[in-house]
Amino acid sequence: MTSKLKTKNKRAGRMAKKSGQVALQEEINNNEDWEKLLEKTGLYVVEIYTEWCGPCIPMIANLKKIKLELGGDNLHYGIAKSDTIDHLARFRNKSEPHWMILYDGCLVNLIIDTNAPKLMKLIAIEFENYNKFKKGEIQPTFIPFNQITEEENRKMVDKNQYYEQIFKEEKRIRAERMVKIREHAIKKFVPNIQKQTCVIFFPHTIKYVMVEKSPEDGMETLDEPIMHEQRICDLATVCARKFEELIVIDAKEVQLTEDTLNEIFFLDLQILQSYPQELIDQILSNKVYSIMISSPTVVYENEEDETDIEPPDIMGVIESRMSLIIYGEGGALNPSPNSIAAQNKALTEEGVILPSLYTPINPMSKTAALTVLFRKYCETNGYIPPQSPAPQFLVIFDITKSNIVLPIVEDLEDKILNYGFFRSADPENPKLLCKDPELLASYGMDRVGKDAKLVISVLKDDKDKYLLRFVDVGPVYVSSDENIGIDDAIKFFPHDFEEMDGEIKLWLARETREENAQAENFSDYEEEIDNEYNEEIKAEENSMMI
Repeated sequence: MTSKLKTKNKRAGRMAKKSGQVALQEEINNNEDWEKLLEKTGLYVVEIYTEWCGPCIPMIANLKKIKLELGGDNLHYGIAKSDTIDHLARFRNKSEPHWMILYDGCLVNLIIDTNAPKLMKLIAIEFENYNKFKKGEIQPTFIPFNQITEEENRKMVDKNQYYEQIFKEEKRIRAERMVKIREHAIKKFVPNIQKQTCVIFFPHTIKYVMVEKSPEDGMETLDEPIMHEQRICDLATVCARKFEELIVIDAKEVQLTEDTLNEIFFLDLQILQSYPQELIDQILSNKVYSIMISSPTVVYENEEDETDIEPPDIMGVIESRMSLIIYGEGGALNPSPNSIAAQNKALTEEGVILPSLYTPINPMSKTAALTVLFRKYCETNGYIPPQSPAPQFLVIFDITKSNIVLPIVEDLEDKILNYGFFRSADPENPKLLCKDPELLASYGMDRVGKDAKLVISVLKDDKDKYLLRFVDVGPVYVSSDENIGIDDAIKFFPHDFEEMDGEIKLWLARETREENAQAENFSDYEEEIDNEYNEEIKAEENSMMI
């Protein structure tokens, strides 16, 4: 058979298949086609599709099979393009197959499913019911085309529940990621805020009264005084008398949310969990009153030369002092009977005991609270708020491809979150060699080993063009999506990655120390030889004099 004849036969086969498909399914492409369909008699199974998704082609063979099995001239199939038919406008953004069942142009059922056996079974049932309808044995309930069906409502609920579950899971994952990020940010900031702490007074300790506003200087006295609302917290006044030399440097009312409340008790979660739900509800629906307290600034001088000297370590001092003032010898969960916390508990009508105030018990929990309650002060003093990880991909290369990959890294400098050279690509035990190609070169590629890898974290962009530049080079691993990429990157580039030196830098530092030690030992040896030589010369001179 010649190649021309083969081509002709293939084309004929394709045309036959296409004509068979058209004969099996009527195409309804516009409003006019739709109106004609509604005038036809018989049982019609019409698939509603959108241009961007297309009809369900694999279903054609199943439809043809059941039509042959049922052998009914009243069973027909159609495909209707929702993009160009007004009655089907609500289906235009749907990707799942929607099947309308029509009895003589009237809608009796809508099926949303991709399960071929289930759909075939339903069509068979509808075909039997249609025949009963034509004989007058049953009267189906017809559904207006503009009415949302029960099936659509059910799918909508299922879809919302599905996305709600996805949202909850993503929120949980984001929260877990942020725990270590926030802990690291707090730990870095603790030294900057050693002298400060805070006390939070809960809403039931605060009341508001109307008081007369004092006239401003130069203003005429009015016949009727101007009244304004003033906050009063008697418990804060009681505490202030106990502060002695401590200074209140700021005070404010703050409306907390569930998230900010959890951030405050980030490292005192046990205390938060001990609070009754009535108190939590109060805190979330009313403002809390918070004050920031500081130890006085003390200048330490060297008595000999009157210069400033390093002050003593005061880490944790103010927290311990405030805890003693508020909780006594006990703690937040078990304050001493004569403490401010114990003596000022509130009692609800139901007999529920409500704590009235809280002060952090250690430097980390103190810092967590201050960064929420007095955020501006903290940022002014060097606090960098933690940020959620950006969508990214992790890309891993054999280290032998560094000369090809590093120019791309340099070109996409703003799009590269982190990169480094690792002894291997084991994500559960990453061992950083270094972050600097020059250090790697000075160490020597022969000492690195054949399993060493170059690991890069690259930002996601709309069309993944940054990622594709690396993919073209031939990596050994690429994250399957941007969310997995975040988790991948955290393993190789933890939150303290900037502070990590790597094996090579540590090795070079050790080598330098050894060289210095050898040089120092050699210098001592030379000095010893010189001393021996000088002693010999002196001894010889003395003997000559004798």
